[in-house]
Amino acid sequence: MTTADEKLYTLIAQTTEFENYLKTTSNIDEILLQLHRHNDESVSLLILAVLQEKEDIVRLILSYSNDKQQLVELPGIVHRLNGPLVRNATALWCACDRRYYSIARLLIDIGGAKIEHGPRYPLIIDAIVLDRLDTVRFLIENHYANINTTDMNENYRLNSLIMAVIYGRTSIVAYLLAQGSKLNYTTPSTSNSPLGYAAIKGHLDIVRLLCSSGACLSLTNKHGQTPLMLAAKHDRMSVVDYFLERISIEVAVQQLEFVACSLVMTVQFQRMYKLFYKILEIRLQNNLKKIIAQPIAAYAFQQECQTIDELIQIEHNHDRLYLEALIIRERLLVSEKNESLFKPLLLHGDRLVERGQYELCLHLWEHTFYLYQNMDLETGLHRFVWIFCKMLRNNIPIVPQRFVQIARLTFEPSQQKPRNDYIKNSVCFLALAMKILEQTTITQPERQLIFQWIRDLCRQQRTTSHGQTFLHLIVDRQTFNDINYRSYDIKPIIIFPNLSLTRFLLRNYSNFFDINATDIRTGNTALHISCQSESFSITEYLIQSGAHIDVLNIQNQTPFDLTQTKSIRDLIRSKYAIPNLKCQCARLIVRMKMPYELIWPHGTEMNRFLFLHGSST
Repeated sequence: MTTADEKLYTLIAQTTEFENYLKTTSNIDEILLQLHRHNDESVSLLILAVLQEKEDIVRLILSYSNDKQQLVELPGIVHRLNGPLVRNATALWCACDRRYYSIARLLIDIGGAKIEHGPRYPLIIDAIVLDRLDTVRFLIENHYANINTTDMNENYRLNSLIMAVIYGRTSIVAYLLAQGSKLNYTTPSTSNSPLGYAAIKGHLDIVRLLCSSGACLSLTNKHGQTPLMLAAKHDRMSVVDYFLERISIEVAVQQLEFVACSLVMTVQFQRMYKLFYKILEIRLQNNLKKIIAQPIAAYAFQQECQTIDELIQIEHNHDRLYLEALIIRERLLVSEKNESLFKPLLLHGDRLVERGQYELCLHLWEHTFYLYQNMDLETGLHRFVWIFCKMLRNNIPIVPQRFVQIARLTFEPSQQKPRNDYIKNSVCFLALAMKILEQTTITQPERQLIFQWIRDLCRQQRTTSHGQTFLHLIVDRQTFNDINYRSYDIKPIIIFPNLSLTRFLLRNYSNFFDINATDIRTGNTALHISCQSESFSITEYLIQSGAHIDVLNIQNQTPFDLTQTKSIRDLIRSKYAIPNLKCQCARLIVRMKMPYELIWPHGTEMNRFLFLHGSST
């Protein structure tokens, strides 16, 4: 400390001498706004006067200051009363910390000190954290703080009552409630109420206090959790027991079941088992029976435990406990059309695949698919494509009957929606069918089963939103590039452009395909696309099967115009060497701008043929 600092510290203890010093000093604001080191503290003269409880000196400093706002908000570093060093401490904070409330009132009323400006939080929040009821009373009873609008900060918006609840300040909670704090206030970030936070923290005395004041036990947060559910989730069983005395048993059991099942997501099997056990005890005590669903393959033909003895038998069987949770979740959530039902089902399926239990996973996800569909929620068949590819990669034979059973999901109502990914999934199933037909163990009846599914699928003649047919997608390299769901397992098995699938469909089901069909967006035929994809074999086969080489797309380009590959260009040139009279006539009619629409109305085969040969010019 400098000699000048020591002189100021001496003067500040003497009111008259200090006032004379202020009167004779020209740079008073500069001196007042300086921070002075004192041991490990850093303080202004105003803070020093507060710490020494010199109310008259505080009043003098405020009267001589030309910038009271900056002066009173100037933060220093001081020791908390009998505590650690605190940074960003204002003069007002120091006054409240030392219980010098007359000085605090002076700083607020004359100095304009802000009660929101604490070391970390507003002063009332800081007082609550430190269990300083006296400071809370001073701020509220003098109308300096608003208990309902003062928040911890802008991000969390935890008000005075909630902060008192979180820190377990029972006496402050009682005082705030008596002062009219909003009992059922909910935070914007979580929608948790004071009772919800009390349940989370397990402060039973505060729970009792809030409930006796009329707190709502059915208020839910943004995750749909009631205070009972929050208490159960955080293993606050004394609070759970208290709530059970005040809530309908049927409602309480349902909420506890939901919490117990949710623990499966965090793999807390022991806690889940304890809750299941407690729930069965409650059911037994209140003669509350379960409605048990019939066993199904999706859940390995297991049923919910109905007795404590049954539950005890599976205590250490985590797989069985997981199934128990899945079964109960379905009972609770299907009627509510709650989408949170699905994540554990899908994760369990992933685990089954990792273990090589493909058939169990197929049953589980087939059941899951129908749950999605019956709840009017979007779902696709990409997971089944992945499972079958995974099996083929691991040289696991696919039972044709099982494949067809899953493939026929493409006919379900949810998959008939005009979504491109649904149609591309169907194309992937067609490619998988080719792989299964190559299995050496497949029988003729099994082949016929697959052929029938393919026939039924092709008969639908579905197209994408851009008017692309199955044939467009099968010969398009982009179809392969668009595989983004677990592509590391799917792409080694399913290839596009796909020559074998192209041949198979055009040889066996050509009556369902217009080989010269154009899409809506570009006017490209399958031949245009195969030329772009630079697939010589497919291009050659399309031409042999009747694809017109001179069809013009929207940009008036023929397939020849789109190819960059010499072999394909030579192939198409060789076909031009033998002119097709019908095509030449069509081009001539279009070129001469003959009004063929008057002769062959729109929609007729002749009109369409002419359109393919240049009506866009």
